[in-house]
Amino acid sequence: MTGSAKLGRISLLAGASLLLGVVACKDMGAGGKPGPATDANPWLTQGWDGNQRGAWYQPTQGSRLLPWAWAKALERAEDQQAFFENGNLARFRFITVPNLKNPQLPVGFAIDQQPDDQLSYTKLRWFPGQKNQEPWLGLNCAACHTANLEFDGKSLVVDGGPSLVDFQGFIEGVDAALNATYGNADKFDRFAKKVLGGQDSDANRATLTGELQKLIGWETENARLNKTDLRYGYGRLDAFGHIFNKVSQLAVYGLPAGSRPATANPSDAPVSYPFLWNIYRESQLQWNGIVEVRPKGGKPKRITFPNGKILDYSALGRNAGEVVGVFGDVVIKPNPEMGGFDSSIRADQLDELEGLLRQLKPPPWPGAINRARADQGKPLYEQHCAGCHSEKNLNGGIYDVTMVPLAAGDPGGNNTDPWMACNAVSYESASGRLNGRPRNYFSGPPTQETEALANMLTTTVVGSLVAKWQQVAEQALDLALGIEKLPKTTKAATAVSPAERKKGRLDSCFKSNSPYFKYKARTLEGIWATAPYLHDGSVPTLYDLLLPPEKRPTCFYVGTRRYNVSKVGYQTGAESGAGCPTPAGGKPDPAAPGNAFRFDVALDGNRNVGHNYKVGQLSEDQRLALLEYLKTL
Repeated sequence: MTGSAKLGRISLLAGASLLLGVVACKDMGAGGKPGPATDANPWLTQGWDGNQRGAWYQPTQGSRLLPWAWAKALERAEDQQAFFENGNLARFRFITVPNLKNPQLPVGFAIDQQPDDQLSYTKLRWFPGQKNQEPWLGLNCAACHTANLEFDGKSLVVDGGPSLVDFQGFIEGVDAALNATYGNADKFDRFAKKVLGGQDSDANRATLTGELQKLIGWETENARLNKTDLRYGYGRLDAFGHIFNKVSQLAVYGLPAGSRPATANPSDAPVSYPFLWNIYRESQLQWNGIVEVRPKGGKPKRITFPNGKILDYSALGRNAGEVVGVFGDVVIKPNPEMGGFDSSIRADQLDELEGLLRQLKPPPWPGAINRARADQGKPLYEQHCAGCHSEKNLNGGIYDVTMVPLAAGDPGGNNTDPWMACNAVSYESASGRLNGRPRNYFSGPPTQETEALANMLTTTVVGSLVAKWQQVAEQALDLALGIEKLPKTTKAATAVSPAERKKGRLDSCFKSNSPYFKYKARTLEGIWATAPYLHDGSVPTLYDLLLPPEKRPTCFYVGTRRYNVSKVGYQTGAESGAGCPTPAGGKPDPAAPGNAFRFDVALDGNRNVGHNYKVGQLSEDQRLALLEYLKTL
């Protein structure tokens, strides 16, 4: 039986229910409103005040990329410029905003400081007497879910919106910098002086070299597992691919020589970062709906206290999985050892971040609306769009999202690029220390020697949260008592060919009848702020999405923050369109500064096909009217 045939939905399910049952028993037994958007105050009115925004931008969730002392000393591979300096990080489209608690770091960078005695590859020591709470630098949700765009000459920040971050380029840059530091004597000398300070000695330099080599080894293996020739560019990430490969890497970490290694599954299906407002109201999450918030006809996976406070353990599981993929450290114990899996995941902070998202509103269109045209567009929306993109069967504050199957042969011409959904249901790996462990940690079928990575992720997440029962219990108690906390920000001290295998997997996906070989049609509030469009970011503007697939741009450039008000999306520049030649002199169009990545829709993972729904029958006036109405949502 293949992994896709026995794939379970990624949620806490039975394991989480048992965990929260234990937690609940233990627990119960025992700055001003945002104003107009300007460069000095760039925020739109989305329901958050300054304190809430500050609590979203830089708190730790347990992500640990590298020690903070190393990050401050690390130079770019190609020169002596500090790698983790805002100017360099802006190359990857990380952003800064006014009044950050750690202004030397962009939005989404966080300092994680916690005891590391029970951790694995992030427990590093480079001088005698070093304490067990060395600060590490990592990322949080805000890095990929905070948009910044230039609208009619104003810089606007859209909280919860999709960023333009080039995660692939960023990680490659970090890895190159670490390797250059290890391999270049002058770079290492400067690095060691800064990291060791008063502890600088030959012996400590030797220890530092060894620890640096360990982290490089971890990163090199992670790069092997994720390797793909496909470039993501700005605003996209194969999040499932990276999370899955991290789980497989953790599952075999430290096993004896000769053990089965983790299986390399190319992270070759990048998707746009989803927007986060109103996600707490959706029955299924992720582009393919594989994360369940509420079973159809069932109750939400939440504990609601009499005072209205909510502990959302479905969200807790989803966010814990995200931390695993974004530099979280998890120590997977072999079956039948109990007690959960020690990890760096901050369950308390994750719940507080989710609480913030429940208060986040969709961003209002910041420009003028042609009301007469929008009124003409409303019936067109109801006729052509609302059937999929509307709330249905509202129950417990959650509505059923519409899931659109990918049909074999694509008889309606509506299939979009299939690879994200296919990879999610077909990728497998050696299960390592998870072998034999019940799928939901407490119960369920035993994990097989070769297992679907979606199932391995579920087991890893539940096991991690079992070990965090005290954090979860304390959070539940605070909520029950009406104590609303904001997440804390830690202050920083300054044989068969691969192509044939891939085709075979896609054929199997179409034949599998999997409930997860689908894509989600979510509601469209704030859709104007979420370009590029389709799940893979293959259509630059909403106007282009309302064209028949064959008339959409076959190639375009991305990377600019400059907004195209008329087409509703980012400016693509005059060089975009059919053929998409390299701009003259290799420089982007002045109307779209920063457009440095060429997006080719002919590549698997990039295709702009589907989502047709007879848009070719719209007249140009109807198309513009529908576009105007979409701005009002």
